[in-house]
Amino acid sequence: MKKLYTLAFVALSAIAVNAQTNLVENGNFEAWDNATFPTGFSPAPYTASATQEATEVYQGTYSAKHTSPAAATGNVKLQKEVSGIIPGHSYTISYWYKDNDTNARERMWAFWLDSTFATITESNDNDGLLRPAAYSEDNAAWVQYSITVTAPANASIFRFETRTYSQGTGSGVIYYDNFSVVDNTTAGVKQNEIAGLKVYPNPLTGNVLNVTSSSNAVKTVAVFDVLGKQVINTTTANGEVNASALNAGVYIVKITEAGKTATKKLVVR
Repeated sequence: MKKLYTLAFVALSAIAVNAQTNLVENGNFEAWDNATFPTGFSPAPYTASATQEATEVYQGTYSAKHTSPAAATGNVKLQKEVSGIIPGHSYTISYWYKDNDTNARERMWAFWLDSTFATITESNDNDGLLRPAAYSEDNAAWVQYSITVTAPANASIFRFETRTYSQGTGSGVIYYDNFSVVDNTTAGVKQNEIAGLKVYPNPLTGNVLNVTSSSNAVKTVAVFDVLGKQVINTTTANGEVNASALNAGVYIVKITEAGKTATKKLVVR
């Protein structure tokens, strides 16, 4: 069990320290299982009609060439499940595409998911940005689609999906590159520190977690497991948090005080 704690702790530390890490594995389409399937993407039919492209590339060696259906209507998907999402964190989500074909157009069609892979479609899920009404327009240059959104409560996975649609007559092509999801909240922690913040004991063996700082201001304390599921959400002015609901494992503790936010890793034994 101790070895499992250590591995999880290192994984969470890597996310916290390397703030600009792209959470999308193989988002640059450099790895392919074969000429028609990018490594690590969701299996068919969730990813379909993609081929490895070495000429029309935004950056690196390869991109994904996505061919729309030959019918006048219809679409095909590029889909990737991105784990490690933390509710309440700000994420910049982006990708590059090239639409220079009158027979095809594209748009993002993405969702937040909870730990059971159920979609979250409540009013604050940024549906207008994740699933925009507008389609791409023909352009000879590569174009970036980029949004900054906040992960809603219970989100632990981001379903990164783009769709290529038929338009006009016959099939058409859209090229994709550099799918990216970056956690901005983690990036800003060091510049927005809470003075004198302490979270102890760590490792935690009892039912009381102490969260103190140089200020006596009320603190909001949220605790998330390694899947990004929120397991505690409370406020404290006396520095004590009831941690009896926590099972043995590794957690992220998010503390907010007077508009400042910090995150700490916690091991429970």
